[in-house]
Formats: sequence, C-alpha cells, structure tokens
Amino acid sequence: MPPVRLTLELACTREEAARFVAVLVFLHDHASDPAAEPGPELDGLFGPQARDTILGIVGHPMPLGLNARYDHVAGELVIADEDGAPNLAALPLLLLWLYPDKLPLAWSMQMDGHPGEAVWTIVSLDRIEVLVDPARVRARLAALRAAPRGARRFDLHPRRGPGDKPD
Repeated sequence: MPPVRLTLELACTREEAARFVAVLVFLHDHASDPAAEPGPELDGLFGPQARDTILGIVGHPMPLGLNARYDHVAGELVIADEDGAPNLAALPLLLLWLYPDKLPLAWSMQMDGHPGEAVWTIVSLDRIEVLVDPARVRARLAALRAAPRGARRFDLHPRRGPGDKPD
C-alpha cells in the first residue's frame, strides 16, 4: 500500500498542544522501556490507568505513526503522518480524549501518487464521518458546530486495561 499523508492543524494553546506531545513522548519512552509510565499531566485526562488506556487506544504494539509540532506564531498544533503510516484508528480516539472541547475536527489524507484525491475525516463527540468532497466537509463542520451539544453517547473510561480478560 502506498504511503498515506495526513495533516491536521489544530488551533490551540501551548498547554493544549503539550497534551498530544506528552502522549508521543510516553509512546517513544515505552518503545525502549516497557515499564515506562505516562507523565502525571496525562493522568487527569486518561484517568488512573492512563498507561493502559493510552496503549489500548493506540492498539499497542502497533505504532502511532504520527508526529506533531507546535507553531507558536499561528497558535496551531500540526499533527502529521510519520513515514506515511499513520494509525488511522487511534487518531480519532486520541482527539476525543485530548480535545473534546475542540470537536468537531476534520483532517485530510492522501495516498502518495494520488494528489488530487483527498479523503476527509470528521470526528465529533458522537460520530466519525468520512467524506471526499471538501465543500461537503465545510458544510458538515458548520452544521455540527451549530447543533446543540448533547450528552456523550459513549463511555470514554474503559473498565479494563488491554491485558485484562473480559468478565
């Protein structure tokens, strides 16, 4: 499969950007030291089992395949693929955990060799949508942002870690 190129620009503060970077640092540390623990700043976001929750979201040992940089001038966290192999299942879940107040968010993906064929993903608190028409993406984002916020339709706090057996 050709590499997948992904870019997400998220308007946020430096402190908000540090959340995503802290996840990347933890995953990097965990790759070389399986006993590594996430920083305490992630406990408040992922709960008392932050390590297990993050590894479960990513699908450990599958790599995340994302990197990030914060643009201080623009006030944006830029999340992009790493080597054309982003973990497309983990990204929406991480965004739900890290930035629920910034949802809905949208990002585009392209496969190398198909520059004019982008696929857009929109993630909100109660749905994930995939679209190919950029005009529809703008319209859906506007509609989702205008809709009244309802209660979450799913539980963001898992009852088991990735190594636990089901009840």
